[in-house]
Parts: sequence; structure tokens; C-alpha cells
Amino acid sequence: MSVKKMLAHTLIASAVLASPLIPATKWSVEAKAVQKQPVQKTNWSVNGTVMPISSTTVSGGNWIVSAPELSKLLGATYSYDKKTKTYKMTKKGTVVQVKVHDKVAAVNGKKVTMNVAPKLINNVLYVPAVAVVQAFGGQLQTNASPILLSTNGSVKATKTAVSIDGQAAQLHAITVGQKTLYSLSDLAKAFGVAINVDGKSKTITLSGKGKKATFLLHQPGSSVVKVNGNFYADLHGTVTKLGGEIEKGATLFIATNGFLKGLNFNPQWLSNEYVIVTNENDEPVSKVVHIPSRKVIATIASGDLSLSPDKKKGAYVDDNGQLFIVDLATKKATALGTDDDVKVELTWAPDGSSIYFFKGNNSDVIASMNAQTGEVTKIVDDKVKYKSDLRLSADGTKLIYIAAKEAKANYTDESKTEIDTIDTTGTEPQLYVVDLTSQQKTPTAVTTDTNNKTFSFFAGDAIVYLSANPDDENELPALKAIVGGQERNMATTMNITYVATKGNIVFVLVEEKNGSYSIYRATAPQAQWTRIFNTKTTITAIAPSPFGNEIAVTIPTDEGEKIAVLINNKLIDITK
Repeated sequence: MSVKKMLAHTLIASAVLASPLIPATKWSVEAKAVQKQPVQKTNWSVNGTVMPISSTTVSGGNWIVSAPELSKLLGATYSYDKKTKTYKMTKKGTVVQVKVHDKVAAVNGKKVTMNVAPKLINNVLYVPAVAVVQAFGGQLQTNASPILLSTNGSVKATKTAVSIDGQAAQLHAITVGQKTLYSLSDLAKAFGVAINVDGKSKTITLSGKGKKATFLLHQPGSSVVKVNGNFYADLHGTVTKLGGEIEKGATLFIATNGFLKGLNFNPQWLSNEYVIVTNENDEPVSKVVHIPSRKVIATIASGDLSLSPDKKKGAYVDDNGQLFIVDLATKKATALGTDDDVKVELTWAPDGSSIYFFKGNNSDVIASMNAQTGEVTKIVDDKVKYKSDLRLSADGTKLIYIAAKEAKANYTDESKTEIDTIDTTGTEPQLYVVDLTSQQKTPTAVTTDTNNKTFSFFAGDAIVYLSANPDDENELPALKAIVGGQERNMATTMNITYVATKGNIVFVLVEEKNGSYSIYRATAPQAQWTRIFNTKTTITAIAPSPFGNEIAVTIPTDEGEKIAVLINNKLIDITK
């Protein structure tokens, strides 16, 4: 194989113009100007996009191009001095002066020799493409189809590290100045599709697995080029045509099936690699997402699943009040029992033997259903309406919830047609505990103050909850812990917006004074808080993984909420 030679001599100090990708071609000199030499619009790939340029070749197969057009592409000014018969191109301190028939040019005042003399064709100046382009910091590659022209920077072959569905990979690429084109063969392999080249129609088609992308060669606006027998194209356009999406970062992430979109919330961990999220577009459903690849691997026809402790089953209630158990492996849902009363806040017993819930239109009853037989057992039926925050202890012996008694109306007449006053004494929400091992199962209030109460959880031997003063919006909420009947403060100086637990570890989401969001953790009932993450991104909810240190977070967007996972102190979007 012959050694490649350089296409043209440099315009700077008579050094040689060189490019490792330019094939050996020897310049020859034309003695006379060509007055009526045919020229045509030839499609070149300029900075990665095909466009027509007025050009032709001279002896030796060397390209000369329209100086006015080339100047415009290079961002240079173009002028002609009638007295000196000199043509001048200027760009950011670089001045190139040439004359017709003359191989000697001036670059910033210094005389240099070109291999080809500029020519006047049909009253338009044509200059040697390689020489002028490289003089202004660009490069030309003629063994590409179409010819590659970089107006700023070199043309070179590279490899780019990417992540394809979570797997590390490398894509062959051609860098044209600031633009990078990627191997269509590599992308076809990544998407599992075939590549077909039709020489007659000058088209390239990638197809298979229900995906199809067609590209045109030598057409204005196209990005496809052929270099050394391989085809390269714009990455974003190719991935989009094949139904995939790209996420920018330290390493480009290519999701071959795209990302889960829509309103996504309530992430629940199935394992260290899988989460199930509620996805709401027209009808709410549950989507199982593989975190490393961002792929949706399953869809459950219910958006409000309660996962069993072993993460193998989910429970939900349909519009008719019927409770169903769905096997997450087979996706088969089976009706449990025949009770059709309203059921909300489904909560599995730690051993998976039964499911607890609030029952009735007013959530005034706490009941359980045997997970095998469907038998319903009432636990609390005290007529107190609108109970919330149902939780079970880790050993399954206690449950807690929040409830407020109804206010008492005093009427002006015996027929009770007009209300005189409303007595709200004793109607503040309180936290109740029920001992499931006792026969009576009588609810016992463990709080007595007038503050609102939310985010109640068991955390080891403690009960934690968030307390907020309804009469003072400026007063920060307090995170409280109850241990052995004694209440203590865990946090009083943080603007806590969300609380979650994992065993006896409490996680809080805090909106900081500077508008950023932080996640802190502490072991209940202690108050030694450690900040584990801070971001300017708005977060509305958190869900710590029971399998590791990862935390799923919910983030509001203009299109709805999305789910990201905090991994190694970075938020990684798993939905869009």
C-alpha cells in the first residue's frame, strides 16, 4: 500500500498543508485561466451538513471553489482591489491575498507559494479549496462522499464512549470541526436493526424490531457522509428516527426505546435495579422501570399499587371496590374476596398474610383482609371519619393513624334548620395507636396538642410525625418522636417538606433558605442530622431504597412530574 501524501502546501511560511485523512494527490499548475470552464453546484458536507458549493476540478483532480461562496462559509469578508488586481479574504486577523494566474499568495503580508493558481471562471474567482480552508483554520477531506469541509478545526476519526441502555459502549465517529458524526453501523448494532444501502436511490435504511430510519446521501440538509467505506450521520437525528432518546451528561446515555414520559410519581422499590412508578396519561397505570437501562419492562393496569413485603405481589382496588392481588412476575390479577366497599390506603402486614385499609366512604372503619381467603375483619369502628396515614409496625403488632373528631354544630331551633355556632373544641387531628395483640383493639391517642400532623411513621421503637402550627405560617414545622409515651423534638429549625423512613432511619426533605433542596438523615429518636445531598432542582418527594443507599425522588416539570434516582450524589432521570 502506497504511503499517503499531503494534498497541498500550507499558506503559512511555505509549510506543507497536511491532514492524516487526505489521500495522496499531487497538485499541478494550469498555465492559463479557464474562461468558460464548466462549473456546477456540488454537494459538500460543510461542518456536518450537506450543502451545494460552486466548484470544479483542475488537472490532477484538485478542487477549486468559488471564492465568494467559500468566504461566506468561512465567515470571512471578500473584496477586490482593481488597482492591484488583488482579491482579499479576511477573518479575525487572518488576511489572505491572491491574484489570478499567480501561485504566490500573501498571508498576513508574507509571500507563500500555492500549488494551484487561482482562476477566473465566468468572471468568478475560483481558489484552491484545501489551501484557503486550512489557511483559515479549517480542513478539507476529499476521500469522503460527499467531500468533508470543516470551516473551523480539523477532520479526524475518533471513538466516543457512550452508554447504550446502561451498557458502556464506544461509537466510531468523524469529527468535522465542532460537529461529530457517528457510525451508522455501530448505531444499527446498538439498536438491533439491519442496515441496507441502495446505490440507485442513494438511500441508507436502518430497520428492524418495528423501527425504521431512512437517510439520503448527497442531498442538501442531510448529515450522512461516507468515509473509507463507512457511513456516518448526526447522532441525535439517527437516534430520534429509531425511536430512541439521548440524555446528555459526562457520558452520553442512549435509551434505545426512549424514556417513560407523562406524569410519573409514587416510586416504589422492587429491587436495587427496579422501581415501579405510577404513570398517569389518560388512565393511571403502574410501570416497572429498569433503572440502569431506563426501559419499561412491564405495565400493570392499576396506578395505585401497594407492594407486598417480598415485592412479588401488588394489591389494588378497582372502581367497584373489589380488591385484587396481582402477581408481578406473571402480571396476572386475581380478585380477593367479594367485599365491594370503598377501600383506601392498602397496607400489607409484614408477613404478607393480610392487608389493612380504611373502609367505607368516610374512611371511618379500619379493617383487614386475609390475603388467602379474602375474609374481612373489622379492627376499629368508632365512627370517627376521615382517618389517614395508616401505618403498621415492623413486627405487625401495632398500627397508627391520624384522625380528627367532627366539630359540633349548635342550632338556633329544634328543627335544626339554622346553625348558630360551631364548636371545634377537641377536633384537632391527633395521632392514634392501636395494639393489635389486645382483644379490644381500642385506639389510644398519643398526642393532645392543637397542631396539624402529617407524615406519621414507625421508626424502630419510635413513632415520628411532622407537626405544624395552623395559626402561624411563618413557624417552621417540627419533627417529633414519641418513645415510651414520651415526646421529644427531632428537628425544629428546618423547613421540612417531606418525611420518609427506612427502619429506624428518618429521611427528611428540606427547602433551604437559598431556595435549594436538601436531604438529611438521622437515627430516630436522635437529632444528629447529616446532610447527604443538596440540589437547586426542586424536589417534592423522596423514597429511600430498602436495598441500598439510593433514593428515588419526584421532580416537578412543565410536562408533569418525573422520577429520578440519587446515585453516588447525582440525580439520574429514569423518566422524563
